[in-house]
Amino acid sequence: MVKQKILSILVLLMLFQHNSFAQRADRMVIDSLLRLLPTLKADSAKVNLYAELMLAHVYYKPEQGIIYKQTALELAQTLNWKPGIAKIKHRAARLYWRMGDFKNALNYHNEALGLYQQTGNQHAQGRVLIEIGQDYFDNGNLVEAKPALLKALQFNKALGYMDNMAKAYDIINYLYLVQGNVAEATKAAFDYLKLSEQLGDKSSIGNAAYLLASNYQALGNTAEALKYYKQSLQLAVERGDKIDQIDCSRAIGKIYLSEKNFAEAKSYYSPALVLALELGDVQIIANMYVCMGHYYRARGQFSEALANYLASEEAYKSISHKLDLARLYSDIGSVYTSLGKYREANQYFTEAKSLYAGLNSQLSMGDYYSGKEKLDSATGNWSSAYLHYKKYITIRDSTYNKETLQKLVGSQLQFENEKKEAIAKAEQEKKDLLTKEEIKRQRNIRNASFAVLAAVLVFSLIALYQRNKLAKEKKRSDQLLQDKELLLREIHHRVKNNLEVVSSLLALQSAQINDEQTRDAMQESQNRVQSIGIVHQKLYQGANLGAIEMKDYFINLSESILDSFGAEKRVTIECAMERLDVDIDTAVPLGLIVNELLTNTLKYAFPEGQQGKVKIKLHKKNDGVLQLEVSDNGVGKSGITHGTGFGGQLVSLLTQQLSGTMKEEVNDGTKIYFEFKTGKAA
Repeated sequence: MVKQKILSILVLLMLFQHNSFAQRADRMVIDSLLRLLPTLKADSAKVNLYAELMLAHVYYKPEQGIIYKQTALELAQTLNWKPGIAKIKHRAARLYWRMGDFKNALNYHNEALGLYQQTGNQHAQGRVLIEIGQDYFDNGNLVEAKPALLKALQFNKALGYMDNMAKAYDIINYLYLVQGNVAEATKAAFDYLKLSEQLGDKSSIGNAAYLLASNYQALGNTAEALKYYKQSLQLAVERGDKIDQIDCSRAIGKIYLSEKNFAEAKSYYSPALVLALELGDVQIIANMYVCMGHYYRARGQFSEALANYLASEEAYKSISHKLDLARLYSDIGSVYTSLGKYREANQYFTEAKSLYAGLNSQLSMGDYYSGKEKLDSATGNWSSAYLHYKKYITIRDSTYNKETLQKLVGSQLQFENEKKEAIAKAEQEKKDLLTKEEIKRQRNIRNASFAVLAAVLVFSLIALYQRNKLAKEKKRSDQLLQDKELLLREIHHRVKNNLEVVSSLLALQSAQINDEQTRDAMQESQNRVQSIGIVHQKLYQGANLGAIEMKDYFINLSESILDSFGAEKRVTIECAMERLDVDIDTAVPLGLIVNELLTNTLKYAFPEGQQGKVKIKLHKKNDGVLQLEVSDNGVGKSGITHGTGFGGQLVSLLTQQLSGTMKEEVNDGTKIYFEFKTGKAA
């Protein structure tokens, strides 16, 4: 579930092409450049003006900006001015990138890079290297994007171009998010923030806060995400940057919408739409109408959703944003499906598919395939619905266990198809046999014996054939079970990895906290997360996917807690118990209980560096009751069984969850006993 959330958020971020904070050109700036253009002579100054005019159109109307490319290039080439030719090709590349034409964007970026190398413009080389990586990334080609971006980062680091480095970290953050590596993404975001602060760029500082919010959103921590989004929004308000205010409001509204908090979502969407209309920027207005469409669609108000979607359609057409238009057509098709207007829905899905084909951007087509599957299901076209659903799943899970998942689906389909073919073939053979027998019964008595013999022979052959076929089917079934077990182990592995990420983030956060009490609370939370992570580690490493071997688990847990307190040399922990397998529903609460008891013991039982020993016992009685004992030879102060702290409350709640009882004995140390009526062994 967490992976699915992570992936849906990350793909959406990639499709926005990480330009939420880039400045769009003002119409007045473009008008002033156009007024100045006829007054200039055909020299290098005019080439530079063309370059500025093209740049001003990147975030305004890129399809209009590309019109100046040929004239500007011819002038620069006539002047034989290589820096000017490089600049015009560079601007053309960015215009093509903004239009979603990544093939032309890459071609022009590479040509500009070669010219910048010839003219010795290293700063421009560093920027183009970053933008080449961005071309690959926004086209969904992560294999090429990562090495290109890392190469660009190293190039700019070596030359000390901090502004280029900040841009690189911005995009690398999104790259790691799409790959599911939230820890590396967060590191890149913090590097971006640090550089932005050194540069004194308040806009970039706000952007970095926006990225950190996105990372927390990817982890499912919407509270922290909202905190940083609102921080970024406040910075935008202070700067008077309406565009950034709109972007932050849109992100905040999306979180509230995902939580079904419609009132809060609308409280951010509606002012953002008003700001967009005040700005008069066609794309921003279109984006906000799409958000309002999503809002009404989530509430089941499909007519209102359709009205908002249609309001954004002409806007996207006017600025040639084909990628945005393709996604919009998929949304409109889905709404028409919900309204029962299947013919209109199909028309819009056809338009969306045509646009995607021209863009060659497969990673963006998740909404299209999902919507098409629902339309096919609604119209009874089950085979097509299945194919579209399969494509949707492939895109959704492309960065998580892709090979294993495809192998599993392929094996299952092959197994089902061959099974159907075998049954159909057997039925046909039986029909043929009955026909032959009917003919033989009509023959004379002299051939009767031969007919019976032939029938017995045919039946024997069929039985042998069926036996072989069943053996093959059993083999395929066993393979399918192995594949499913492999997938289950991978799921536990992923959960363990994600818990390690959460633990790392807690450690990172606690390192920045000066208050000792708060830092201790963060440390305890980290230990609790690690205790659960060890459970999932034991599951995917063990032979039995349904149970945990508790002695080995307690040993690993004890070592982890001792390490976190730095108490390995003065405190020993003994697991005085036999091997015992316990199901995961019991193992997780048991692990958390022991974690709390060991934490409490290490904090209070051995003051001032005192040496000590802790003993853990767990065994299962004949009646199925689990008995747990944790004892120490410390100073005899525990109170966890009747404490009011969070740890004591947690132990009490977990004991109740396992239908257990708990008692404490203080005599030459502390002993705590538990009995649990749960505890079925797997």
